[in-house]
Amino acid sequence: MKKYILAIFISTLIISCKEDPPAIDFTPRSNLQGDTTYMETAVVTPQDHVVLIEDMTGVKCANCVAGHELAKSTKDANPGRIVVMALHSYTNSQFTDPFDSARYDLRDSDANYIETQLLDNPASLPAGGIDRRKFSSGLRWADDTKWSGMITTELGQSSPMKIEITNSYNASTREVTAVVKMTCTSNISDTLYLNVGLTESNIITKQLKPGGSIPNYQHNFVLRTMVKPWTGYMLNSGTAASGPVSLTQNRVIVKVFKFKVNPLWDENNCTVVGIVHKNGTLKDVVQVAEKKLL
Repeated sequence: MKKYILAIFISTLIISCKEDPPAIDFTPRSNLQGDTTYMETAVVTPQDHVVLIEDMTGVKCANCVAGHELAKSTKDANPGRIVVMALHSYTNSQFTDPFDSARYDLRDSDANYIETQLLDNPASLPAGGIDRRKFSSGLRWADDTKWSGMITTELGQSSPMKIEITNSYNASTREVTAVVKMTCTSNISDTLYLNVGLTESNIITKQLKPGGSIPNYQHNFVLRTMVKPWTGYMLNSGTAASGPVSLTQNRVIVKVFKFKVNPLWDENNCTVVGIVHKNGTLKDVVQVAEKKLL
């Protein structure tokens, strides 16, 4: 019954197509439950480029509080143009290990992968990545004093892709269904990938700061999980029915994911994040979007 309802929902996205969409493949492939593509007939208005800030941080990193505040203030000053993910990894354990008295352990293996494999594994914190682009140092991270210039540059970029996320949540099973619709607003020659993650805000737990600690510090945008595989789902390879996908203008790709929210996470404070990115020598984020879970 759920699959039938989901198929009806996705079919509403493709009423104005000029080619028949392929059948949706519901065979479980990790968290991916549905995959379809079609061409939109109407001209699609380009979406402003949204900037991804990946704040590599830790509860025992006193100077990281400044990074948290900068990321949040930048997001607040640019409504709809900034997505933040706070990465608490297992590296730099002197900064990231939880306090013995802490309510939560914010570390996550997905955050660890991003930090070590995609953001050049900084040796110290705070550090941040901006759209996973290389800074002038040749690295994909820098300390928080250098973020603002890079963010300003990225806000001035255009994006060839529009992302829209629609969520539904089953409170009894704690299962999320996230529908990610991506539309090419110009021709794209690169091979691109999609990752989907879940962040949580308003987590109250202990945080070290200069001069002492805050027992009830509010942590925001904490990455809780990413759907697998970590490398993402290739957008240029379509379903068996559609064959190879060329990312030409007005090409629409819809992917449907299902995953569960850990009972320790508050679904009222969770947000689904969709990241379209490169995955070769360049790791650049092409576009990112977010949508509150509830």
